[in-house]
Order: sequence, then C-alpha cells, then structure tokens
Amino acid sequence: MILALALLIQTAPPKPVAPDAIPQARLDQMSAVCRTPKKWLQQVGGEQVQFKPSPKARYEQVDCLLKQLRESIVPMKLGFVGNEEAPKEK
Repeated sequence: MILALALLIQTAPPKPVAPDAIPQARLDQMSAVCRTPKKWLQQVGGEQVQFKPSPKARYEQVDCLLKQLRESIVPMKLGFVGNEEAPKEK
C-alpha cells in the first residue's frame, strides 16, 4: 500500500507554475523604445501593470507602448489611469 502511494506521488504531474510578473526593468525598456517617461508604465504587483500616460501624450507614443505590451510574452493585467470621462458641463 505504501509502495503504491509512493509510486503515485512520483508519477503525479507537476503543479503548474504561475507566470512571472513582467519586471519593471522590461517596462523601462519599452518606455525607452517608445521614448516615453518611465513613470507611464509601472509594475504594481503580480501581473498588474499600470499605464498612466500624460493627458497631452502623442498618439504615436501611446500606440507604441500598447504595441510593446501586446507583443511581450509575459501575461499581465493592464489598467489605464486617467482615462476617466470628463465631467459634463452644466
């Protein structure tokens, strides 16, 4: 019985390893490629990346960073900051 249990434990499939979070250094490289400030992309923990471009950011810069993020091989949860709807005038 113990031998059977030991064999089962040895042949059990390995547990899936959680993907590594995208390192801040990689985000900084993306910023350098797109010529944007490093503070626009911040690793905020785990798979979470915060994207906070300037309200005056050029479309090409934002597009470049989004392309860099999309093409990275590391899965992430991306959140946009500052993309809230402007208040309506009364």
